[in-house]
Amino acid sequence: MKDHKAIASFLAIIFLLSSICYYIRITGGEAAAGMTSILMFCPAIAAFIVQIVYYRREKILGWRRCKFRYIVAGTLIPFLYLGFSYGVFWIVAGRTFTGRLSTSSVGILLLLIPSSLLTAAGEEIGWRGFLLPKMTEVWHVKTALLLSGLIWAVWHFPLMIVGLYQAGTPVWYQLPLFTIEILAVAAILGTIRLQSKSVWPAIFLHAAHNYFDQIILSPLTEDGISHYFVGETGIITAAFACLTAILLIKRTAARDVLNAKLPAV
Repeated sequence: MKDHKAIASFLAIIFLLSSICYYIRITGGEAAAGMTSILMFCPAIAAFIVQIVYYRREKILGWRRCKFRYIVAGTLIPFLYLGFSYGVFWIVAGRTFTGRLSTSSVGILLLLIPSSLLTAAGEEIGWRGFLLPKMTEVWHVKTALLLSGLIWAVWHFPLMIVGLYQAGTPVWYQLPLFTIEILAVAAILGTIRLQSKSVWPAIFLHAAHNYFDQIILSPLTEDGISHYFVGETGIITAAFACLTAILLIKRTAARDVLNAKLPAV
């Protein structure tokens, strides 16, 4: 029962805090643009509060070391599904590769790496550090991956509906495509989190996803129809993310079967 109460409390806290951020961001206009970064720390704040209330003497957020290969995988996996999806779009659409980044300063691009890690940590401490592992103690792993992914997707909806996040396509198109991609990315994040038993690979994967998509690949792509095909509302990216999630889950399941001890005969 403690886990049920903790999960319910976490969700209540995060949506309460997030609602305040949504209100300030939406009503404040561009002057309140910085509130989006604060919003990304609401999951971590909610996780810390719940840990203090329900698990004061327990280590539950995944702050443990893991094998370095998980960090490498977390960094490279987004590059693969994003790189393939943008590459296919550039080839098929033609003349959509601009060769221009949002900034010409390599120094600024490098400075954005720790910024991406910090904001990704703000989300992952909550979503994969606390919520997913606790959900797996209450429900089946697949159910936990699905539910936590849906909650994560819905959490983004308010800013998308008012056009302050991932604008460029109609709401009727962007919400379903975004949800599909987020479910796939959540499955990837969740699988690597549970396999590594650490939140660090999820932080690096989330940061790499945001960095490659928003800082590198999107600025290299001509605006217009691109949002329909690539990025977090793009059908090509959603397809490659789903394929990556399926392959990763199947590989993980196969490895677990192979590593399982045979029953005594």
